[in-house]
Amino acid sequence: MEKIAKTNRMAESGWKNKDGDASPSASTFVGPSFASSSFSSLSDGEMVVPVPAGAERLPIRLDEHGKLACAVEASLHIFKEAWTAFAIKCDTGNGDNDQREARATTAAELVAAENYDELAGALLKLLPWVGPMQPVTDGSNYQVVEFQGQQPPSHVRKSLSDCELMKAQLEWLRNEPRGRTWEAFCAVMAALSTRKEKCWLDAHDREELHEKLGAKRRWAGDSEQRNETIRAYIDQHCLSGCGFFSHFLVHPDTNLRVAFVRGAARPTPSSLVITSRMPLFEALESLDYNGPLVGEAKSREWCSMAGRQFAFQGARFGVPGRLGSRAREEVKTIQADAKLRDLLRSRKKVVVLEVVAALAPRQVAKKQGLGEIVKAEIAKVMREAKSRGEAVVFCLGSDSPLTLAEKVYLRQPIGDYGLRCGYLRWRESAGVPWGREKEWDNRVCLCLQMP
Repeated sequence: MEKIAKTNRMAESGWKNKDGDASPSASTFVGPSFASSSFSSLSDGEMVVPVPAGAERLPIRLDEHGKLACAVEASLHIFKEAWTAFAIKCDTGNGDNDQREARATTAAELVAAENYDELAGALLKLLPWVGPMQPVTDGSNYQVVEFQGQQPPSHVRKSLSDCELMKAQLEWLRNEPRGRTWEAFCAVMAALSTRKEKCWLDAHDREELHEKLGAKRRWAGDSEQRNETIRAYIDQHCLSGCGFFSHFLVHPDTNLRVAFVRGAARPTPSSLVITSRMPLFEALESLDYNGPLVGEAKSREWCSMAGRQFAFQGARFGVPGRLGSRAREEVKTIQADAKLRDLLRSRKKVVVLEVVAALAPRQVAKKQGLGEIVKAEIAKVMREAKSRGEAVVFCLGSDSPLTLAEKVYLRQPIGDYGLRCGYLRWRESAGVPWGREKEWDNRVCLCLQMP
């Protein structure tokens, strides 16, 4: 059964600090050039409509509704071509699934950089219909547009598999004002922001696709048959989400905030930050690998029983070697945290930092200083949550989570409001050992800022 993947939203994505160690990266993409498949602006009121390869392209006069419809269809077409190319690349060559995917995401980033102008142009053509642009309050040289996840009606939220439910919810959204525009906007951002460290194109696990493809066979003529199977799979599953960001559109209490640098010629897409608000227990469940809690501790009832204790075991930085017991505070020094326990048991909402993505290739991001905008946008989340008395939580989806935390999140300005990096611990009562955690490969490294 397919499901919307619960992969971590906080990708390392080439962050570099001011010394060149780690700052927010920009976009990635995968697949062949879009030059023959997307659209370009001609003049006011004229636009080339995407057509099959080899067909004649004719500029046509469009009214405002027609312009929007054309921009939406072109953007979704660009996304589908990108996802198809990525999926085919993931199925190409030798090595296991992880090795092939690593090659595919690396190729994706290179192609996105080559096609940056086209991707950014597609995003900007949708921008007038996404929502009003607002200047940031501190006078910085960028503006933002924000839109919120919607609550599908109860008759849509019926008992379905994860994939079928998402398909039904997105189908409802497409008939709502701006719904299809938001979906196309998110689709282009997924293509624009995908990096070799994190691919945002694929919102689904691939078990069903792997089953359809079967074992790789090595005789001539087989590859095109496999590619057609991939194309058919993507045609079907675009209805259940065009990229990772699209499913946030049908999550209430979710905010999508996109930043653009003001420019003489046109705005430059800069960053995407997605946040959600929910009780801490549910927030932890929503993280990678279904969160840090395991065994009996995954039950809210167990956590609410008398005597239960919870703590945050802080990370230790600068420890050589792979993650292990030396990379965090010693167990004997862990202190139970009553405030953390009470927050975990309560229905008070916390802020979940779901997605941070830069919307430009590395060279563009470096040249225009977009990394500073990304950091300013994250710092805003931390600052405003602190002023409201709300906690912030997110997990670090990186091969080197402690390095990412040390060089980016725990530094100014993001780390100015009490953000910590470490691991959630729990036990039945005082005097008994802390509960057994998941294996290191599945263990969730958290960043937590208490109210």
